[in-house]
Amino acid sequence: MKLLPNSWKKAAAAAAAVMLLSSSAFVLSGCAPGQAKSAASSSVSAAAADSQMKPGVAYVKRDPSVPYSVPEGVSVLMYHMIGDIQNNAAVMTEANLRLQMNYLRDHGYHPITMQELYDYITKGAPLPEKPVCITFDDGYLDSYTIVYPLMKEYGFPWTLFLITDDVGKPYNRMTWDQLKEMADSHTVTIANHTLSHPKLHNLATAKEKEKEIVEANEALKYHLGIDNAWLAYPYGDYDDQVVEICKKAGIKMAVTTDSGRVHVGSYPYELKRVYVGNDISLARFSERLNKDNYTPV
Repeated sequence: MKLLPNSWKKAAAAAAAVMLLSSSAFVLSGCAPGQAKSAASSSVSAAAADSQMKPGVAYVKRDPSVPYSVPEGVSVLMYHMIGDIQNNAAVMTEANLRLQMNYLRDHGYHPITMQELYDYITKGAPLPEKPVCITFDDGYLDSYTIVYPLMKEYGFPWTLFLITDDVGKPYNRMTWDQLKEMADSHTVTIANHTLSHPKLHNLATAKEKEKEIVEANEALKYHLGIDNAWLAYPYGDYDDQVVEICKKAGIKMAVTTDSGRVHVGSYPYELKRVYVGNDISLARFSERLNKDNYTPV
């Protein structure tokens, strides 16, 4: 479904012309080299000095030599479970995940935060060279045991979209204590993937849709102290009513499962993502970082 009203496109285009700098704050150490010092990176260093860091928000401190510009597009990578499950391409092995993170590091890519992504699409804010956004859905235990330490090792900010009612369940899920550790590390942004992961447009009433979104945000606030503004639609499923509920609930940006990259002026409630599974070779992974119309699986 494409909502993209003309008024939104015009507003985004006007903001892009101003080239506002991203207001994201940063504390993780970036890995990729750069050459020219920029005003954007200077502003980032100043933000890193702020001791009032919010829980559940990834912060990153990049080398001041990393150049910033407004890219033509950004790939928002979509991962799910990490493990060794046969005949399920959506489950990536730890070895393949590390191979891909090595590729990003060795080829000069700079993972970005949700706030940076939002500022890019809504304001045309500059990003570090070769930007990419890393997201994981659902909240599997391996996001804590594998992804969390691995991303800290690489110095990569990432985002976890959490199904809040699944926390503490016995089937391969994290606990609130583990999530609290992650939220307080400032290495990962923890965001809304609804209470129970339904197909939102199939819910019979607006009240049911609102419950899934609003109460998940309330759980993030109660357990982790997070004031959340980001959401991933379960199954990429939503409708106009869901979008309006998101706006009223304070959600500023939502991602889908539609294939493709995002751009300056992309509607922030219909952002595309790039599927990454165990069936994606390194060559196809590279292609998905740079093309809108990449080779399908």
